Amino acid sequence: MSTGDLFESHAKRSIDPKKWIIGVAALLVIAGSSYGLYLYSIPAGPTADDILAVEVRDTTVMLLDYQTFSGDEFRQQVLGKGRLEKYIKVIDEAFFTYPQAPDEEFLAFINKNFYDITKVDFGAEKNGEIWLGDYHAPISPQTGHFFRTNLANIRIEPRQQLKFAFKDVAYSPTLAELKDLTNNSWIYGGRMITQVPERSFKPSMVFANHGIMVAKPGEPSMKRLADDLLKDVGPDREARIQRLVDFVSNEIEYRYSEALSRGETLKRGDETLMTRTGDCSNKTILLASLLEQIGEEYILLYCPRHITVAVPQGNFADNNKLDFKWNSKQWLIAETTLPGFQVGRTLVTEANLLTHVEYVQNPKNADVIFDANSYEVLKFL
Repeated sequence: MSTGDLFESHAKRSIDPKKWIIGVAALLVIAGSSYGLYLYSIPAGPTADDILAVEVRDTTVMLLDYQTFSGDEFRQQVLGKGRLEKYIKVIDEAFFTYPQAPDEEFLAFINKNFYDITKVDFGAEKNGEIWLGDYHAPISPQTGHFFRTNLANIRIEPRQQLKFAFKDVAYSPTLAELKDLTNNSWIYGGRMITQVPERSFKPSMVFANHGIMVAKPGEPSMKRLADDLLKDVGPDREARIQRLVDFVSNEIEYRYSEALSRGETLKRGDETLMTRTGDCSNKTILLASLLEQIGEEYILLYCPRHITVAVPQGNFADNNKLDFKWNSKQWLIAETTLPGFQVGRTLVTEANLLTHVEYVQNPKNADVIFDANSYEVLKFL
């Protein structure tokens, strides 16, 4: 073989396209397999359902812990006979009680509401009490079991729907909707403490910004309730407003303990509906939240030791003279603390307590509160 033949033959072999393609393909297969094994070894992140379940659990436990804002009926629908006595966040311990009951019933409760029974620490009886570490509870028909676990071990069905029945309608939020209200996704929100300008004749004062607690239009649970309340009312504006006033004034019990407490108890509309109680602040927030769902204009009127709602007069009569002029428009008070109150018609004693307006607010701009006389915008702390 000649020298030329040798080099000619080698050159042809080195650029054989078939072998070159096979080599590249093999390399890609090896690389792809290695990358696939790498991806497979990475733990899967939480899904949207996983995130929702955690958020709903955390919110529900908080509402169970603060029963003033959720009520016993909420507890019963979520936990049945069980009761969250206290959640201590700094040590991540949730303490529960359960009434005296057959073992099968109690075990069914544990399996339903907790993921891992081995992570539940049960108290032991001693001298007529149940002891759990440094904590103890007296044994009684209502406290047959005393136990604790951590937050992550609590099982809450995130899509559970609750029902709070009233005379002709029901408020039926899901736990996911309550989560969105509680984390302020569906309320106007803003700064809490309003500062009254100093005057030479009175000391500086502060009060709570109620408008930040009002639900935005389209909040699902409030919208369903408003639609249910108005399903047989028809299109008449005044009749629709009066129906909402009737509901809040007649079916939400006025709670003097909230009005007279040392610190103001401000509830979102859903919390007032779940507890079925409220003072003037909470009834006002609820009515405003319902008016938002039907697109009705309104303002909040802050009076001395009182707050109320006012709506444009429109075709309402003004027989009781509970009116207020603001921005060149006549407004009538829609009072929620008097059962059976009829806008423009119901006469009240000491009407000056309702018409002596100090501050005015439209919750759509929750961080703006006007002095009713000077039109000065108040500051916030």
